[in-house]
Amino acid sequence: MKKLFIGIDFSKKSFDVSFFSSCELDLVHYNKFTNDKQGYGELLRWVRQNTKISSSAWLFCGEHTGLYGVGLTEFLLKKNMFLWLESPLQIKLSTGVKREKNDKADSLAIAQYAYRFRDKAKACLPTDKAITDLSLLLSFRERLIRNKKVLLISATEIRAIHKRDSTARYIYEQSMRDIERINKEIKEVEKQMLEIINSSMDVKENYDLATSVKGIALINTVALIIHTHNFTRFDNARQLACYTGVVPFGRSSGTSLNTPKRTSSLANKQIRALLTQAARCAVKHDPELNGYYHRKLREGKDERLIINNVRNKLVHRVFAVVKNKVPYQTNYQNMFLDTNT
Repeated sequence: MKKLFIGIDFSKKSFDVSFFSSCELDLVHYNKFTNDKQGYGELLRWVRQNTKISSSAWLFCGEHTGLYGVGLTEFLLKKNMFLWLESPLQIKLSTGVKREKNDKADSLAIAQYAYRFRDKAKACLPTDKAITDLSLLLSFRERLIRNKKVLLISATEIRAIHKRDSTARYIYEQSMRDIERINKEIKEVEKQMLEIINSSMDVKENYDLATSVKGIALINTVALIIHTHNFTRFDNARQLACYTGVVPFGRSSGTSLNTPKRTSSLANKQIRALLTQAARCAVKHDPELNGYYHRKLREGKDERLIINNVRNKLVHRVFAVVKNKVPYQTNYQNMFLDTNT
């Protein structure tokens, strides 16, 4: 049973910590540490100096904040500490109306969240190096694509407006060279991704299974592997579908509120966008989904709704093949697809 609740508010150069025990809720200890190895060691020494509770009863809690929390997370896990990383939105919604906003108050709010929901605490597990490396490469690839898009749009607009201007022609030609260079870098990044996938047996197995589904290719699978921790974070396909934002939800209350069902804005937007591309590819190359797509169009269904349903089907197929360890086959479609979707 956890008796000491330690809230951590991460930032780039430092992190704020508040903690209290279940025996003395009003006695709150607070301190600030540098976000480096020295600060990590000082954190543990400071906590030990201010409590007699065994470290086995400590519960560290923080928010998923990307790179800022990686160092301390790895440090605490190596020390066999119980660390719970929760969604920032989940913690924010649980705190109610707040009049004060600063790092000290945020660290206390996180500690209080850990105490109130201690029965739901989930220990953070060490992340496989292959997944960490894939995450870094995927982020780098996204930055390259954004840079390519900016260059292409601005160069095209300048050329269209200043058709005969030598300066505009120079900018356009230089931009095209940069875009060609970026395209080569993107291919190199994807090559690195495949090498990392092939170096990990577990990741390679799930990658091969997921890509057996038509429409699901390298980038879709890499994103799913990263955000599902190689398909270990979710117990069933519907949970994954909700996370990826392909399950519509309605809102109703009495007679005054009754909105149509729609996908949630709280979903993972990166995966949802990638699944949209996958769905459009699937309806071209998968005979069954192609037939479904055109049948629903003839019935007068909205095209966006149809594509979302295809995204949902793809998520269920991927989850099924990974969990059953059987590549997707059309003649086993009833195993992998809920025909009522």
